[in-house]
Amino acid sequence: MSSIRALLFDMDGTLAATDPLHAEVFADVLAPHGFTVDHDFYQRQIAGRTNRLIFQELFPGLSAAEADAMSDAKEAAFRAAYPALDPLPGLHDFIDAASAQGLRLALVTNAPRANADHVLSALGLAARFAEIVTVDVVPRGKPHPDPYQEALRRFGLAPHQAIAFEDSPTGLRAALAAGVPTVGLATTLTAEALQALGARWAAPDYLGLSLPALLAEAG
Repeated sequence: MSSIRALLFDMDGTLAATDPLHAEVFADVLAPHGFTVDHDFYQRQIAGRTNRLIFQELFPGLSAAEADAMSDAKEAAFRAAYPALDPLPGLHDFIDAASAQGLRLALVTNAPRANADHVLSALGLAARFAEIVTVDVVPRGKPHPDPYQEALRRFGLAPHQAIAFEDSPTGLRAALAAGVPTVGLATTLTAEALQALGARWAAPDYLGLSLPALLAEAG
């Protein structure tokens, strides 16, 4: 019997390949301020980070309230622009298999709650997650371990009783700092890069993952 009792999923880039969509919205928001959001800029300044930190670093002197207002506007634009989203290949079957095994699911994201609700609804997964941990409910977002620690606390589990699913260096650092063995989804980085960052397993999508094998290897 495996000791794993829960699966903890990041959202953007992990449930759906939304990073290019967010990059487009950031480009629209930041262009009037003289920023060009290309791939390198997105990976360096934006990917996996909290919006408050992003805006405060891009606009020195911006207060937390001002950064949060810019974040709210950017995320509202994202939700309006993308009412429909495609899940990563194999995601629904993977989640069905997890449910059949009696595993509990949590969403663990640096996104605000409104985005989490939007994405889960757009993917047809709103009823599948027992817990939703967003940046709104923890003292610190990823790369700090707080979001994953909160998910474990809600489930009453130790780190070794869960598996995390992440796609970014920031997310991997958060999950690993919380002590949770982690699968890397190679939607923005290569599988090799994810494993070099500490992912125990890596795959391009959920078609490349075997839940029974993960459970057996996790112990």
